[in-house]
Amino acid sequence: MNIDFTHDYHELFDDWHENRTKACFTQKMTAYTQNEKVHLPVLLSRNDSKQRWQTNSRQSRD
Repeated sequence: MNIDFTHDYHELFDDWHENRTKACFTQKMTAYTQNEKVHLPVLLSRNDSKQRWQTNSRQSRD
């Protein structure tokens, strides 16, 4: 995702009011984050891994 903050610097950072540029950037960034959430890997908690590999502690023994 390429967003040029330098071109719209004044509208984004100097203007403290709601404006069309901020709404557009917010919409693009929201769509980007929603897309990234879909592609995140499933992470296991420590409790899940203990059940999956039948371990009793974080350190495994051979």
